[in-house]
Amino acid sequence: MRVLRFFTVLMVISAIFFYNTTWFQSMFSDDFYKNIAEIQFDVLHKGNTISIPIKYKYKTCYDLGIAVPGKHLMAYRKEGPGRLHYKFISDGNMLTEGFTRPVSRHNMGGNDDYTALLLMVFDLPLKENVRNVILELEVVEPFTFLAEYKGQTSIIINPNYEPKVGGCYNESLRIIQ
Repeated sequence: MRVLRFFTVLMVISAIFFYNTTWFQSMFSDDFYKNIAEIQFDVLHKGNTISIPIKYKYKTCYDLGIAVPGKHLMAYRKEGPGRLHYKFISDGNMLTEGFTRPVSRHNMGGNDDYTALLLMVFDLPLKENVRNVILELEVVEPFTFLAEYKGQTSIIINPNYEPKVGGCYNESLRIIQ
């Protein structure tokens, strides 16, 4: 009887652990890939800045990209110059900073509604027990090739985890934390 009880408890604990894994949530949870941030931001003018409070549910890797409406940009794999300066800040302390990588046609995604130009990949949480994280972005090199989307560009952040790979999909965009 004790052995049966032990295995039952062990099975329940294992099921709860497996249910809470990133892999399981990415495969079976409808809200896993929802954007944790989607904010309109003009990337066409040098010096434009934005502060984004980072609220996340899953401990995994995330990507930051520029979204433009429609799938036209993705279909033609248009790329060009443009860079953002980023700072992750928590309670007034800078956690990390740097510059995004240039836009590459190999790092585009999206759907029928929008095209996403992925700029960087990072893990959340950035450091253990860090709360109230704010991401500050500044345009240091305007994304002039997106001029036809003036007033329609947004910053999006969403999970980058790929269950088939068992990790982040765009490792070439990973920033140093």
